[in-house]
Amino acid sequence: MAKTSINIKPCLVTSSGAHNRRLAEYLAKIRKEKIYIRTDLMAKNEEWVSPELGDTSLEERNRQIAAMVKEKTGRAMQTKDRERVNKKTGKVTVVRGSTPIKEGVVVIKEDTTMEQLRHFCEVCKERWGIKPLQIFIHRDEGHYQIPNDKTTWKPNYHAHIVWDWMDHDTGKSCKLGKKDMSEMQTILAEMLDMERGTSKEQTGREHLERTDYIIAKQKQEAEKTRIAKEQAEAELKAVKGELRTEKLKNSAAEVGTIILDGIGSMIGTSKVKRQQQQIDDLAQKNERLHSEIKRQNKTIDRERREHEQTAKRLQGEIDRIYGWFPDIPQLVKWGEYCRSLGFTDKMARDLVNMRPVRFSGKLYSREHSQHFETEHSEARLLRDEKGPGGFQLFIDLIPILQWFRQKAKEFLERLGREIKDREQGRGMRMR
Repeated sequence: MAKTSINIKPCLVTSSGAHNRRLAEYLAKIRKEKIYIRTDLMAKNEEWVSPELGDTSLEERNRQIAAMVKEKTGRAMQTKDRERVNKKTGKVTVVRGSTPIKEGVVVIKEDTTMEQLRHFCEVCKERWGIKPLQIFIHRDEGHYQIPNDKTTWKPNYHAHIVWDWMDHDTGKSCKLGKKDMSEMQTILAEMLDMERGTSKEQTGREHLERTDYIIAKQKQEAEKTRIAKEQAEAELKAVKGELRTEKLKNSAAEVGTIILDGIGSMIGTSKVKRQQQQIDDLAQKNERLHSEIKRQNKTIDRERREHEQTAKRLQGEIDRIYGWFPDIPQLVKWGEYCRSLGFTDKMARDLVNMRPVRFSGKLYSREHSQHFETEHSEARLLRDEKGPGGFQLFIDLIPILQWFRQKAKEFLERLGREIKDREQGRGMRMR
């Protein structure tokens, strides 16, 4: 069974999006020796963005969090590391700065689904309060054992999860210790149906970043080739030394011995040729690899230019579509919001097309962290200047948030009556 793991670190909000979304300017600047991306596999990547984040950039989200912390705590958010000195002992400890947005890299399988990752994020949110903002599945990264030979392609299937690591009720960051992180690894393995990776406490090895891992692998393969070449050269040198010794023996031996030694020399010469052939083969292989790398770089440059032209053309088409239909961005957000409530894809599609949807079942309220059930209701998405983005979702002609609050009130009243009935029943018991 394949192993999984998650490595969480502060999110570089200025560059995370360019890498995760494979923007043209990012692809043009990546260093192939550190990271290799196959553009022909980029279509297999997947992306999910929280409706709460929407089109807001991670940099803007970071500023919003800083403002929230200032409002809740009355102090500016400390983002830089600082030293604290114990007045009694003089011991200096480093207090880490706040990192409100974190990013985790998850090892996945080829068939890992976005639903599995979203379920994992929901469990983490309920368990520790960290909110998922973005999820990106990458199936286009890896490396070639032999450059440009697709039969030797080794994929690096992984996902990036971007989290809001702050408690917006208190203005403080969510605290996860070693035990929590270990529990998160176990939950992840169960959610993805994979084997849990061995902790570094057991292996004694530190986690390697993606680029460092690739470089280490390349160095390892280069070292194997170097050792093989040195061994072949050492054997050749030893055989040549044996030949010189044999010649000295032959000069002092009788004719019959000379003939036998001559036969031995012929055998030795055959060994020399074999070792020399191995060296020549290694040199030719090295030359072929360099030629293949040059050809591959030319192909990558051509594909990059084609990708940039395609991206530019698609962006132009998107701009025209948004110009003709300015409501599309808001309707997309409303569609995702409807799906997060519990509506099916078809229902969400009907709603954003302004068609009424009759339904029964449960809808999820993030405000109350609870599902509310209805037997017969009708949902409509209508234009509303006061609503988010100029629209509002109505349930039975009641705005969705008001409908949820009404349901919550009914639930609490019903719960109160049940408690009162039980208490009265205990009070009337006969002795």
